[in-house]
Order: sequence, then structure tokens, then C-alpha cells
Amino acid sequence: MNIFNLEHEKRIIESRVRDIYTPYQPIMTYDLFFGRQNEVHSIIQQLNTPGQHSVLFGDRGVGKSSLANIASELLKPLKNNQLIKKRCDSSDTFLTIVEKLLIKVGVDLQISSSEQECQDTQKGGVKLVLNAELESKNTDKVMLKGFTERAISPSWVADKIKDINAIFLLDEIDVIAKEEKWKVAELIKQLSDEGSPLKFLVVGIAETSSELTHGHKSVQRCLKETHLKKLSTEEVRQIITEGAKKLELEFSTSAIRKVEKVSAGYAHFAHLLCLKSAEAAIAESRKEISLGHIQAATDDACGDAEGSLRTLYNEAIRSANTEEFKKILIAASSITEDEFKASKLRGAYERLWGVEITQGWLNNYLQKIVSDNDDTILRRLAKGVYKFNDPRMPSYIRLANLTMLPDGDINF
Repeated sequence: MNIFNLEHEKRIIESRVRDIYTPYQPIMTYDLFFGRQNEVHSIIQQLNTPGQHSVLFGDRGVGKSSLANIASELLKPLKNNQLIKKRCDSSDTFLTIVEKLLIKVGVDLQISSSEQECQDTQKGGVKLVLNAELESKNTDKVMLKGFTERAISPSWVADKIKDINAIFLLDEIDVIAKEEKWKVAELIKQLSDEGSPLKFLVVGIAETSSELTHGHKSVQRCLKETHLKKLSTEEVRQIITEGAKKLELEFSTSAIRKVEKVSAGYAHFAHLLCLKSAEAAIAESRKEISLGHIQAATDDACGDAEGSLRTLYNEAIRSANTEEFKKILIAASSITEDEFKASKLRGAYERLWGVEITQGWLNNYLQKIVSDNDDTILRRLAKGVYKFNDPRMPSYIRLANLTMLPDGDINF
């Protein structure tokens, strides 16, 4: 008996299923990218228009990085096959963001300063000698600012890089400091004013594009926005079915519907459920992925979902020895609006579980999962009005409670 299931793992590797369904990394190639055709076309148009740059924003998990990768790759042939990428982290500054661009034009940021000597001549002029030793007693040394100090200026950087004919993909800009975002926005404006062929595609998590530019007003005319929302049901279905075709597999109708409902428009969860259920079917040497495979894949998928979602959910349902927290959260996850009233939540609970509840009864539970900040699953926006702190949480709740969800059309 092979306790490590190496034979199963061999089948999975040979199938290439992990290259098709990719919940752990952005999609890099167009032939594995499904849906979002209108958004891709819009970004390509923006970046092909003189003076225009593009900003792509939306919730975490909707597929921003994948879309940006595909749009950039499609544009490469029109930009001398020049694509420069920078993925930000919280330690990045304006200087580290533009470093690759400056290196491309020969600017060495390692030079912190240069020393020049100024020598009086008999003709009354001034002659500059770089790092030279002079015998004249009328020689003064002058320290010039190095590239590192100058490169904090957006206008100086724009002047150096304006002739680069390339696409600059700047991802995860949301994690850098506000003042650094403003400098990036100012640089984009300067490049637009110069008619530069260098085009910026800025990507980040935000509810509005101004969050990614620290409210820089002048950049709005040249930085065209694309708000990436959740996938439509049709686009989720395309991920499921087109991926299955490449694997010579087929999802049953009930399996497709379950993935559509649980993923709720989030590409990450659609890929995650497809991957885990397809792996289960491939391990069994089956060509059809059934609802049973989807349900069997739940534990694996929950374990692989982002830790912050898992931790927050587990803390909520373990806070009392009752199933009611779980039922309330499942009911909340069935509501399609981002913001909802307590009356809507009571209605969803009754519809799902067949029990009418009072507001007083509901409040006894809400006080443990609702707050005015982001420490709990639900945030109180006003009296009796709530929203999920993390918009991906409804999908995780559905995933974690897959066997409890109804198979009918009741909002799932």
C-alpha cells in the first residue's frame, strides 16, 4: 500500500492540471486566460492612446494581476517587445520603483555624490575638473548631488526616462506609502505632458482609483481607470469549462453550478475549487468531475485558502458551542448586496433554515461577530446596516460549509 499516494500525485502532475487552474499565482499566458475580454480591450486602447496611461483597481482576489499580465503581454509587440515589471512591497519608495527604468537609460543610483574642483584661470573663466588633484592654490572643491538624491524628484526622473518605448507594469501599488503614490502619479503626469512613449499600467487593491494616486487631481486626465469587479456567472463558467477542455475532462452540470455559486465571482475561489476537484477526479482516473468531487475537495480547498480568512472565520464559529454562528454567517453570505440591513439578514436566515427569528435573538449573536472596525467578520456601517470587512469572506464561508448549502436556486 502506498501511504503517500505517489501514484495519484504522478497522474496529477502528468495531467498538467496545476498549470491550467492556478489559484496560487497570476495567469501569465493568454491561452490560459478566460473571460474579461472587454477589460483587456479597454486597457489596450488606453495604453495605445497618446498621453494616456492606465490604472486597474478592485477588490483582492478578482484577478487584477492576471488581467494586467495578459494586457501587457498582448501590447508588447507594439512596444518593441519591451515590458518592464515591478511588484511593490511595503518597503518600496518612489526611488526603488523607478530604479529599473533609470538603469535602462544608464543612470547608476549607486553614485551618491560626485566631487568636482573649480579652478580659477588667468582668463577669468572657471574650469571644472572631476576628481582631479590641482596644484593651484585658487582651487575650491564642490560636491554635486548624486543620482540617488536627484531621483526622488518626479520631474528629474521623467526627463531621464521619457524616451523609453516600453510598458511599465506597476503591480500592488496599494501597499506603498501615500506620499510615494503621489510621486508616482506626478511622474505619470510629467510623462504624459512630454508625450512619452513609456506607458504605465498601475495595479492595486482599492475602492476608487484616487486611493492609488493619493488624490493627485492633475493625473486624472491622463490616467484612465478600469474598475475590475467580480466575474460574471458566465465568466466563471468559462474558467470551469475551458480549463476542463484543455485537460480533456468534463464537469457535471451540478458541479459547475456549485463552483459558480461558491466562488461568487472571485477568480481565486473558482480556480481553487476547480483545481482541487479536478485533482480528485484525476487521482481516480475519472474523466467526469461530479458534485461529489467538489464536496470531497472542500477540506483541501479550505486549507489552501488565505490564512487570514480561515483564521477570522474559525475564531468566529469557535466562540460558542453552537451552530447558530455558522448558520447566521451562511445566511449573510447568501446576500448579494455588499451592504445589507438586519431585516435582510433575518429574511435570508428564514429562507435558508425555515425558522423565523427576531431582531433581539439575532443581536445576541451579532455582538460577537460585528464591530465598528475590521477586527471582526462583519462591520457595522450604521444602526442595523452591515457589510463584510473582507469582500472575499462570503466565498470562503460558502466553501467552508459546502455540504450545508442548498443545491437549488435559493441565492446560491
